[in-house]
Amino acid sequence: MNTRNKIITLIALICLGMLPLSTVQAAKIGKNSCGGDPEGDPVPNAFCAFENDDNGVQIGKDSCNVEGACTLLGNDVKIGNNSCNGETACQSAGYSGGEVVIGNDSCNAYEACYDAGYAGYANIGGNSCNSYEACYEAGDDGSVVIGKDACNGYLACYEAGYSSGEAEIGAGSCLGYEACEYAGYGGKAEIDKGSCLGYNACYYAGEGGTAEIGKDSCIGYEACYSAGDEGDVVIDSGSCRGYEACDTIAYFSGATAEIGKGSCIGYEACYYAAYQGDVVIDAGSCQQDYACYYAAYDVDGIVEIDQASCIGYEACYYAARFGGDVTIGKDSCASGDYSCEYLGYYGTATIGDQSCNGYYACSDVARDNSDTGVVSSVGKGSCNGSEACYDVGRDYDATIGQGSCNNYESCYEVAVDADEDVGDKECNEVYECSNET
Repeated sequence: MNTRNKIITLIALICLGMLPLSTVQAAKIGKNSCGGDPEGDPVPNAFCAFENDDNGVQIGKDSCNVEGACTLLGNDVKIGNNSCNGETACQSAGYSGGEVVIGNDSCNAYEACYDAGYAGYANIGGNSCNSYEACYEAGDDGSVVIGKDACNGYLACYEAGYSSGEAEIGAGSCLGYEACEYAGYGGKAEIDKGSCLGYNACYYAGEGGTAEIGKDSCIGYEACYSAGDEGDVVIDSGSCRGYEACDTIAYFSGATAEIGKGSCIGYEACYYAAYQGDVVIDAGSCQQDYACYYAAYDVDGIVEIDQASCIGYEACYYAARFGGDVTIGKDSCASGDYSCEYLGYYGTATIGDQSCNGYYACSDVARDNSDTGVVSSVGKGSCNGSEACYDVGRDYDATIGQGSCNNYESCYEVAVDADEDVGDKECNEVYECSNET
């Protein structure tokens, strides 16, 4: 049959529906892949098989060399060199209309990228997802983008970006046991490079909510566990570093947390912050163990912390713990243990710049045993001394002016029996105003 007749025959077969019209190319298999024996065991075989015959699949060299590793691949799936070498490592990747790109030296473990991008989208960089089910169902019915050298660890990015969710994971991130498991599951997680390092570091981050995590952040055991689980959290670079440093922040729907650069550093430094409430922490704040522990924990809690504040062990411990409102100025509650302890415990507390810097300096500010809350404020440059404003507003409203109460117990038990106002530049001698009311 000459060429002209062949063309006529092909056109006739297409028109009669006996030969499908397709612009998709057949699979391209690299050297030593899919079992490594293209003549004796041609593809499709037990190593590589496809959703459709004409599929556009591209597999690099030395890949898919374990039986079942690359079976049921979806159309146009692209697999790099030395990848998908493990039992069912990339099985069903990109199946059912999904889109999948897997880089070199990736997905080499048992079910490492099983169902990745199934009816969704998955783009996996080089040397990533190389552990047991590390990226299992990542981007399944959702979307996931994983940079190079990322998601290496047991279940590290398991179901990340699953179920209409989105997960974007930067280079060198999500390393460790379940480091980013379920990140962006039904929600959205953006994780910059070098972040989420450690056991459960970002487990459930952005699962149903939104989590935006800057570079070199969320480092440590459960550092950002469930951050933005249903709420919304933004974490700037170099933050949330330490054991459970930002564990469960912005957990519930409607809760919000903004963590500035270099903040929430230490053991449980911002643990449960904005669990149900709202918190804004500026750069260089909430440093050392328990520094902002439980800040804005309750549903009505609101906390705003300016730059370089809440520095020290339990420095702003329990701020707005039970629904109060707290505003802390710049360079405040920053140079002594317990310096603003219980501020806004039930009520409203406002701390000016450069204030409450000393051991127990503003302890019990706006605390009210009736659970209804009182209003207390501390002016700029005040309450800088050991126990300086202890029990301020314990059960009554209290106002302390600027440059006041700057000595040992100088305003001890202010407003313990009645409302109290301390003017500017008052009560600066030892015991001067202690037990005044």
